[in-house]
Amino acid sequence: MLCQNCQQRIASVHLTQIKNNTKLDIYLCEECAQEMSQQDFISPFGFNDLISGLFGAQLKHEPYVKLKCKNCGMEYNEFLKTSRLGCSQCYKVFADKLDPIVKRLHGNGEHHGKVPSRVSSNVSITNEMDKLKQLLNEAIKNEKYEEAAKIRDRIKSLEVEE
Repeated sequence: MLCQNCQQRIASVHLTQIKNNTKLDIYLCEECAQEMSQQDFISPFGFNDLISGLFGAQLKHEPYVKLKCKNCGMEYNEFLKTSRLGCSQCYKVFADKLDPIVKRLHGNGEHHGKVPSRVSSNVSITNEMDKLKQLLNEAIKNEKYEEAAKIRDRIKSLEVEE
């Protein structure tokens, strides 16, 4: 949809204005929206501000965090501004900061969706082994050695299958 003001650029801002119980929808490009915001028509904001708002207000007001990805050079504070990561390594570097964001947006930090059929058996074996290793550690911690031995044997049999 084209901007209703300049009729030249794609509209990326949608405004709804209500005057005298009449609803008026306005579609503007970012440039026209910024011009109108300077006239006190709207407050200036961008798409990245909206996304950052979804992450939670506390992220915007964190003390300056000097985390930097060694692979692409992106800093965490730059991620807060753009809502985009630079490379796959950023997920590992910023993991402690990203986990609460992902959990807030998706309700969980683990993937529970579909898995391609060609890898589903490997993934299910790996997931089961991870769960068994956790159970093994708990059994050892609680001094349930017979149970731990059974879990260990099950892990070994899964390793053979893999």
